[in-house]
Formats: sequence, C-alpha cells, structure tokens
Amino acid sequence: MIAEEKSAMLLQAACDFQAESIKSREETRKLFRENESSNENILRIFLDGLLAHLSQKLSEKIDTTDEKISYQIGLSSSFIRTHFSAINFVLDGDLIESTILCRKQLESLARMHEIDSKPLTRLNKKTPNISNVLKGSSGRMYGIMSEVAHFSTPRVSDLLNIIENGEMIGPSIYPKYNTQSHACSDMVYFVAIYFSYWFLAKLEDWYPTTDLSEEKTILEIATKVALECDVIRFSDE
Repeated sequence: MIAEEKSAMLLQAACDFQAESIKSREETRKLFRENESSNENILRIFLDGLLAHLSQKLSEKIDTTDEKISYQIGLSSSFIRTHFSAINFVLDGDLIESTILCRKQLESLARMHEIDSKPLTRLNKKTPNISNVLKGSSGRMYGIMSEVAHFSTPRVSDLLNIIENGEMIGPSIYPKYNTQSHACSDMVYFVAIYFSYWFLAKLEDWYPTTDLSEEKTILEIATKVALECDVIRFSDE
C-alpha cells in the first residue's frame, strides 16, 4: 500500500514537472519568434526547408554504391534528423542540449570529409578531426561547444537562464527565453550551411541525372542572408 502511494505521488510529480516544462517551452518559442529578426526567420525557413527537401533524395535508388557511400548516406540522414532536433531545442530554450547536438553535427561533418580522403580502415573507431572542416579562428567554435558539452566552466549555467527570486539567485529549472538563444541558432545554421554545400555536391555525384540547380539557388540565397545576419563571414586571415 505504501509503495502504491509513493508511486502515485512520484507519477504526479513527474506529470506536474512535464506540464510546467511544456508550458515554459511554449512561452519560450513565442518569445523567440517575437525577438527573431526578419533575416533570421528567412534563414530558418530556407535552410530547414532545403534540408527537408533534400532529405527526400536519399529515398531514391543509387546506381553505383560502395561502403564509403553507404557510410556517408547514414551520416547525412543522421545529420538532417539531428538538425531539426537541435533547432527545436533552441526554440524551446534548451540551449545546452542544442549546443551538444551541434557539436555532434560538426563531428559528423568532419567524418564525411574524412571518408572522401582516407581509407575506412584508418577511420574506424577514431574520433573525427574537426580541423578538416573548421580552420583558424572559426575552429574556436568547437572549443566552446566542448566547454558546454562537458560543463567545464561555471559560465555554462548562464545558458539555463539565471533568475532572481528575492535573495535567491540561480538557474531556472524550466526552459526560459534567453537572448543567447539567437547565438545558439546561429551555430546550428552555420554548421547546416557547411553541410548543405557538401551534401549538394554529393547528391550530384550519387544522382548524376538529377537537376539540382533550383536547390543551389536556394542555398545561395540562404548564404547571402546568413552573411547579412553575421551567421557566417568572410575569413579575415
């Protein structure tokens, strides 16, 4: 009887927590959209739509395939699925979770490039080398992502949104809108642009009879918007 009472109490606590979390995420999404610039919105629509559209190509038969192509198709499928999870985390205010997924995206992208240049026997069970996709100062992004993933400094708590309640100051247990959400969104789309250029080139190789000119135009427009948003910038090195 005691076990049943405790189970009911714990179940209610879990349900209450989830209900409050859902409510907080809905409010966070609303505030994100209210504070999102026009260009940020355009970039999100273009890149999300482009990746969703291109993902359908992977359901088509490839005439000639091998182990490397199969590996890259698996990585590409995972990348696209993770992209939408990462941006949903941003919209919901789960910035640490989004950053961790973005770190995974960079590692996947690095492995995609490595597969083109190295035998698979040299890659198996090896951590991808991020320097294959990020050079110079842009490579510091991965260091920031790793800091968040490992929670290696106290400042990572800022991504949880610090709240004040009288004399009490601390991170919110529920997701809240945070102005840093926009920086996290920038990281997600920065990596997505890198992937999209690589992926379009691969689709041309895998499906040589497919016309991807419209998709290329969409990506070019998205890239111009990303430059205007300062999501990407020309190297000054």
